[in-house]
Amino acid sequence: MKRSVVTIVIALVAALILPTTSSAAPKAGAKCPKKGKIQVYKSYEYTCVKKSGKLIWSKGKKISESTAANPENSPTPEPTPAASPIPSTNSGPAPLPTSTPSPTTTPRDWNSLRSTDMGYIHDYNSWCDIEKDLPISLKRIEDAYVQATRCSGIYRVAKYQLGDARPKSAYDNSYSVDTAQCQISEPADSRHLRGFMNLWEQGRRDYYLRNIVPGPKMKVQIIPIYASDTAQPLNTPADDYEPYLSFFEEWAKYSSDGETNIQIRIPNQYFKFSKKVSEYGLYHENNHDNPGHTRFVNDLVGEVDEKIDFTGANAVLVLVPPGTPLINFQQAAVKNFNTKEGRIESGSTMYPLTLNGLETTKYSSFLVPFWWIHEMYHTGFGFDDHYGDGQRNVSTEYGMGWWSLMTPWGGDLLAWEKWIAGFTTDSQVHCVKPNGSTVRWIAPSSVKTKEKKLIVIPISQTKGIMIESVRAAGLYYKIPKRSEGVLVYVADLEIKGHGYGLKLVLPENLNLVDNSFFLSDASLQSGDSVITNGYKITVVESGNFGDVVRIEKA
Repeated sequence: MKRSVVTIVIALVAALILPTTSSAAPKAGAKCPKKGKIQVYKSYEYTCVKKSGKLIWSKGKKISESTAANPENSPTPEPTPAASPIPSTNSGPAPLPTSTPSPTTTPRDWNSLRSTDMGYIHDYNSWCDIEKDLPISLKRIEDAYVQATRCSGIYRVAKYQLGDARPKSAYDNSYSVDTAQCQISEPADSRHLRGFMNLWEQGRRDYYLRNIVPGPKMKVQIIPIYASDTAQPLNTPADDYEPYLSFFEEWAKYSSDGETNIQIRIPNQYFKFSKKVSEYGLYHENNHDNPGHTRFVNDLVGEVDEKIDFTGANAVLVLVPPGTPLINFQQAAVKNFNTKEGRIESGSTMYPLTLNGLETTKYSSFLVPFWWIHEMYHTGFGFDDHYGDGQRNVSTEYGMGWWSLMTPWGGDLLAWEKWIAGFTTDSQVHCVKPNGSTVRWIAPSSVKTKEKKLIVIPISQTKGIMIESVRAAGLYYKIPKRSEGVLVYVADLEIKGHGYGLKLVLPENLNLVDNSFFLSDASLQSGDSVITNGYKITVVESGNFGDVVRIEKA
């Protein structure tokens, strides 16, 4: 008989609250006031979690005396030089400039939707800048990561709702080509997913469409295990990995402008795994059909199938307790979970929450929550990376630079990618192919709204021009103000090769000296123009509402 599984539906407001201390002593299992609240008492940290519909204090975690005495100001390590790998063909991050500590300010409300009419908050200038007000659970991750890589990373979702302000310029919404013409498609023989699947044979299309994960309608089943060569469980899996799961679900719900039905289901305990996990060679650069990966999936399902109800799940994440040696269990693509409730084709093992030894471990970047989403798009949906040849050279194949979640650092998914994944609806796409001139308004791609967010100009069935508006919202919250503007890029999907196919169209006055991140000045500002594939694209007006763009034959 299957054991019951606790379904965790992580609220948008979880885990992003500044920790506080209180004179009232928390007690494991006792009622607590608000999900995600952290309280420190007598050198133990307690987190308010939701279990079986009730808010209760988690089991206390031992913390250092210095942190317990001043939990809101955990020490930030001085950045130290450390080797950081250039992106491989499997998307490890390249080194960024040394991180810059940020001055302490009043904590920001990361939970509420902020109107764009109030303007965007520009607290940071690059992905490397140290966060100002992380809760302890995330601050410890950042501290360890900064010591290993000299960079902070992405930990938040900056939530904005499009306000009432609209452009003063006249713009045209009176006509568009059928959006089907703008579904720029992967060639039939393509091994990568950078566009729509219309040219693929039906069985292959069906396979991918079952695995739109992460997406607005996903059900992710967590399999928490421990073995003789992992750390031993001290807390529930939900307590251990709540910051990651909250971030994962919070971003997916915020990103969807249509219907959402997102569930992350997690058992209330780790399951004993009889074999050593290190024997399977679970490694990021191995393909999912690696013999060790395949054997791990089969053995895993054999041991947990009676304990977990997999009904309706379309993705699996396998976790081990924090502190597990990184050499024993790493992020790896795993697929084809043949459970009694049906076949689940998409899955991934995830790096454990282990804070030591990062500087000696390749792909230690996966410690940052941002990278959970990135890697899930490789294993769960087949999205390719977009960093070109990885040389960071505008004279070679530079791809999307470091824009987009699918680059070595990047920010949010491109509006093009969100359309493919179902976060952006057909009604939010301007599909245009003007013989003369047309002027269109697009709202920022990472702001909550039903307005249009993407312009696509079809060149052929496998090639098109994409135009979107970017502001410091969503996962782009660390871009500097000067990087806000319009991104113009071309999807030429006949170009083969990992990391190739999507490429920014760069302005003539591109600044390559004062770069916060690679190609951070590739965005167009009001008055800027570029010409590509026979079209001239000009930014007519910019504001908190997004950008007005004129498109005309060159």
